[in-house]
Amino acid sequence: MKHLIKFFGIILLLNACATTKVISDIDKDTNFDNYKTYAWPATEQPLNNDYPQYDNSLNRKRWKNAIDAAMQREGYVLGDNTSADVELDFHIQFEHNTVIDYSYHNKEANYHMPVEELPVYRYDRGSMTIHMIDTKKKHIVWQGVSTRILDIGLLEDAEENIQKAVNKLFEKFHSQIAK
Repeated sequence: MKHLIKFFGIILLLNACATTKVISDIDKDTNFDNYKTYAWPATEQPLNNDYPQYDNSLNRKRWKNAIDAAMQREGYVLGDNTSADVELDFHIQFEHNTVIDYSYHNKEANYHMPVEELPVYRYDRGSMTIHMIDTKKKHIVWQGVSTRILDIGLLEDAEENIQKAVNKLFEKFHSQIAK
């Protein structure tokens, strides 16, 4: 029973972490009022074939559309690669994570008894990073990262989840440039 309670405790902890977390970083020396237009790079990051359910052309289109909408709400105009003030790109990363329940081991076992296998819980985390790059200076002036634990339920509301993540990132962006 003790182990079952610990198992559900770990599951609850992982579910609590399932919300989208966002962080962002900004070049404080940059005057964002000087930027009016943005563009996308000519080439995109290749799809991650290990996670085709999350990283595919449909979801890439959703990310790009959500970022376009957020940029336009901020007052930026989509331009072309040759004359835009900033260039945007985004990168999608995935990582496998493991949690080991060390408290499960029988401390009373001695060297004559076989060692119990420790319970292992595996989960995947996905992150999406946006870079805003000054096209003249060729350096990043803002970056935002959205991360969350992946579960199959995300696929059902993919467009909504992507929109929420981008909105959270641009709320951070807006609060940073307003200072």
